[in-house]
This record gives sequence, C-alpha cells and structure tokens, in this order.
Amino acid sequence: MYTLYYSPGSCSMAIHIMLNECGQPVKLEKVDLAGARSPEFLKLNPRGAVPVLVDDGMPIREGAAQIIHILEKHESPLLPASEPARTKALQALMFCNATLHPAYARIFFLKRNGPDDATKKALMDVAIKMVNKMWGEVEEHLAAHGPYFCGKDVTAADILVSVIANWNKNVPGEITFGPKTKELFKAISARPAFKKALETETVEYRAAA
Repeated sequence: MYTLYYSPGSCSMAIHIMLNECGQPVKLEKVDLAGARSPEFLKLNPRGAVPVLVDDGMPIREGAAQIIHILEKHESPLLPASEPARTKALQALMFCNATLHPAYARIFFLKRNGPDDATKKALMDVAIKMVNKMWGEVEEHLAAHGPYFCGKDVTAADILVSVIANWNKNVPGEITFGPKTKELFKAISARPAFKKALETETVEYRAAA
C-alpha cells in the first residue's frame, strides 16, 4: 500500500486523486504545514514539504515524479503511452507543476513574509498579475484545443490544474478564470476520484463556481 504525506487541499491532493483514479488504496498521513514537522517526516523529506509518497519503502519527494510513477505503474490513460499524445500530456503536466504552481508559491511567500507596506503590495500586485496572465494562456489554449489540455481526453494536467485553481480562496487579490477554464474545472471536480479526495480531506471546491 502507498503512504501519502499530505496537507488538505494542497498540491498533494493531486497525488491523492491520481491514486483514487488508479483504484489504489493509500494510507494518509496528515502534515501540519503551519506547525513543527516530526523527525520521522523530516527523514523522508528534509525540506519538510508535501507531498511525499512512499511506495514499497521508497520515498518520492517531487509531485510530478509521483504522478508519473503512479500513472506509469498502473498503466493509466491519464498519461498516454504513445506519441505524440505522451509528450503533449507531459508538457501540460510540467506547465502546471513547474510554471503555474511556483507562481502561486510566490504569492503565498509574499503573503506570509515581510511588513505590510507599499513595497509588499507592489510585489503582490505583480505576482497576481502574472498568475492571471497564466490563466489567460490556459483559457486561450482550451478555446483552441479543448475541452481539456490535450483535447478530448483527460490527462494528469487537468487534475493538477483543477487542484491549483482552488487555491484562489487564499490569494489576497482577484484571480479570474475564463469560461472554458471553468468548464474544465466543473468536469474534473465531478469525477468520482476527485470528489472522493475532497470528501476525505474535507475540502470545499470553489473554483468551478
């Protein structure tokens, strides 16, 4: 059985959903990101970040690597095996993991650190503007190639981007989604695997509203 170290609603939820999609049982270990990390957890990940996935005693610390590991191991269509569909799916996944996710991380870093002064506000405005630009790119892509990142078939990126979108409730500013993007969120958040993770982690999904 897999063990997933998670924080409710964070990027670790995407890993939780992938396991649900593949019909895999998982032992969930909740990590309080606002509190102290246990010595046992820090042995698995000295950075103290989630997600950490343990499979047969092997800890995997990077979210994208966890997603690929799970989907390849269980031969899930969420990561196509043949080209060019595979490369398109991986590119979309890496956009979510390595571009959009860090853009939100900058916002949350600014929110937590530094005095509430004009400089902080200016930096926050720039960070929020950049995230809105990325969501604009998502909308343009879906309008041209949708309904999902890779066309008619759901891939891992659609799940990860839908998890990230729900973070807007924690952003001190306005981030907006286009109509095609909201349609994607509605479809993905209605999937049984997604709904099961929301219920288990007691997270309310608002991005599709």
